[in-house]
Amino acid sequence: MRAAPSCFALAFTLTAGFISHADDDGARAAAAAFGRAMVANSAGALSPILPERGRVHVTLVRLGPEDGRFGAGQVVALFRDVLAKGKFASFEIARCETDGSRSALAHATALITDRDGRSGRIGVHLAFELEGERWVLREVKETLP
Repeated sequence: MRAAPSCFALAFTLTAGFISHADDDGARAAAAAFGRAMVANSAGALSPILPERGRVHVTLVRLGPEDGRFGAGQVVALFRDVLAKGKFASFEIARCETDGSRSALAHATALITDRDGRSGRIGVHLAFELEGERWVLREVKETLP
C-alpha cells in the first residue's frame, strides 16, 4: 500500500515542477518584453504586459524621480517621458522566480543614461501577476545593481 502514495507524490511533484517551469517561461517572456521596450525606446511596446484592471507601482530614482501607482495609460506616458530624457543601452534578466500560481518576480540589470546624462548600471525589479492567461506588470522598481 505504501507504493501508491509515493507514486502519487512523485507524479504531483513532477506536475507541479512542470507548471512552475511554464509559469517561469511566461513571466520571463513578460520581463523580456519590458526590457525590449526599454532598449528600443518604445514605451508603447509595454501595452501587451500592462494590466487591464488595477495599477502598477513604479519607483524610479535615477530614471525618475517617480514613486506611485499608475494605470496602464499612465505607465506608458511615464515611460515615454523617462525614455525622452534617458536611455536604456541594455537590459539583462538575472533571474525570474514564480510562486507557481499567480505571481512572479524578475530581477534584471540595465545599462542606462539617466535624465542628467550620466551613464551607469541599475538594478530593475519587476513584479508580475497573472491576469487571465497572461502575465501583467504590477511593479517596476529601480534598485542597486
